[in-house]
Amino acid sequence: MIRGILVKPEQQPQVIEFSNGYKELQKLVEGIFEMPSIFPDVDVVINEEGKFNGSLPNRYLFYNGQLVDIIFGNMLIVDSDSEGNTVSLSADKISKYLRILSNRNIYLS
Repeated sequence: MIRGILVKPEQQPQVIEFSNGYKELQKLVEGIFEMPSIFPDVDVVINEEGKFNGSLPNRYLFYNGQLVDIIFGNMLIVDSDSEGNTVSLSADKISKYLRILSNRNIYLS
């Protein structure tokens, strides 16, 4: 089982466990997924059509005080190993990202 953080629109992030595999990732983000580079130390999995399929806004990304993007639909935070395989988040990363994702506005540096 993989441990990650699932963030649904209008909800607080929650730690979940799920089976490994792309079909499970698609199920969690409710469609075909993409993995944008948002954070340097974790993988972010979102629905690649979230902006266009009627999904609700989830988190607002700011850089230097300016809104630069909006994540729509479910968002999953996981980690990867040196070979690119999806793996569980460490306890430290769970703590860090529960704190960061508890706010709808995310300030990137």
